[in-house]
Amino acid sequence: MTLRISLGNSSTLSGKTTDSEFTEGPTPRHSLLSGRFKQSFAYLSLRTRMPGIMQQIILRLLEEGPELEAKFGAEVHKEIQHVIDAIERLKLELQRDRQFLLFHGNEPDKAAWNAFLTELPRHKRTYFRACWLHSECYLYRRIHSFFESTRHLGDFDYFAHLKQDDLKISERAMHALATATRSLSKDFESFSKLMRINLWSNHYEIQLNAYVFQEDEQHSDLEVLSRVADLDRNLLVDDSTLVWNCLMKAKDRREIVVDFVCDNGGFEFFTDMLLMEYLVEHGMATQVRLHVKAIPWYISDVNSADIEWTINYLIGHSDELLSALGHKWARLMNAGKIVVAPKSHFWTGPQPYFVMVDSDLELYKVLSGGSLAIFKGDLNYRKLMGDYIWDSTEEFITCLRGFRPCNICAMRTVKCEVVCGLPEGKSDDLLRSDPQWMISGNYGVIQYTDSLKCPCYQVGRLSGLSHLPSHHNFRLDDKESDQSQHKRMRHSRKT
Repeated sequence: MTLRISLGNSSTLSGKTTDSEFTEGPTPRHSLLSGRFKQSFAYLSLRTRMPGIMQQIILRLLEEGPELEAKFGAEVHKEIQHVIDAIERLKLELQRDRQFLLFHGNEPDKAAWNAFLTELPRHKRTYFRACWLHSECYLYRRIHSFFESTRHLGDFDYFAHLKQDDLKISERAMHALATATRSLSKDFESFSKLMRINLWSNHYEIQLNAYVFQEDEQHSDLEVLSRVADLDRNLLVDDSTLVWNCLMKAKDRREIVVDFVCDNGGFEFFTDMLLMEYLVEHGMATQVRLHVKAIPWYISDVNSADIEWTINYLIGHSDELLSALGHKWARLMNAGKIVVAPKSHFWTGPQPYFVMVDSDLELYKVLSGGSLAIFKGDLNYRKLMGDYIWDSTEEFITCLRGFRPCNICAMRTVKCEVVCGLPEGKSDDLLRSDPQWMISGNYGVIQYTDSLKCPCYQVGRLSGLSHLPSHHNFRLDDKESDQSQHKRMRHSRKT
């Protein structure tokens, strides 16, 4: 990352937004999302949602207190109280719209954050006056800094139980999808169905329970399961054909690296892995690199520990098919077919992606060495767009503002006012029929643009950045051979 020296303590100046600085209406077009617009989702999130999340973290610490004391000793009690007190102070700072404070602890990305905060205009350094992306990322980063300042809690993931529970309650959906995806052919129809299931994976278990199966519909039929995913959902832009064509054009290359910038853990990551498995099994990618968060982030974002837990959970599952799938994914990761990319704090920074080439050139080079980068989820989409309210008809390629290290695909359910690439008049029609469409999560986009290769592409290739080591080395039972795994999967399908 590009680091700069902090210029004093200007970011600690007291400041407070007055009522006159708030605007009663929604966020206007051609402006950044911000909490100063009272009818925006940004305002609602900062006023009610973020304080609620912080309170849930406090409750989680209190619940985990006895277990943490048993693990680390009585001294951890003081650390727990220290973190709770710090979170309570942060809640007050947010409520009173105070100025962002610089980081002064042992945060590995402290210099980059302080440089960013120092360079913000003074009137953009408070929670409600700043860009919503800056405020939200800052809050999540400050929360984790409290844990980093302790001796024992630096690695404590206060969101881990939510991600784990999300996977555990989705067993029916996991089994159905695992069964339906074991013998897929290499064709666009299968690929596009997997993409749609992956896009709509949030609440898939609920949709599966709500879906009324007809007599001739099988629970293990991918066509049926893709219809379940589409239940009450609307795909506004579908560039999956272009994504397929991109991968088909690369099929004669010796190396086809796909970068997957992950979003959520839990069941969504399970569907991510189904898609990644399909790519490597059918030679559409020689390697998939998973880019995950370095710290607990946005409640449900996946990190490397979540991936390890997910694979081991599947391996130890009583369902033979899910256990076999866990073993298979572990082998793919051990063989370097699917790898976790080295940790990067850029993904948990406040910057939009079009500044990556200046602020984290090495990461930009890594992406430039790949054939395709898939950016998953609403937050990644906001960072691609710069958290800016574009005209809804503006082209995707324009809104990227030059960020084209390789071929880019964005898969996202719409959860805020940032969206582009829609047909003329579509946004107005939706607003009349469904006023909450931009924050409902019931609408989605799969958007794509070709790369604009720069000299960094060759630098990335020559420096060997496309050959990243496998992050995990899962221990597998020696008896779990390819042949025995095949028999187990075949037996599970019959039963």
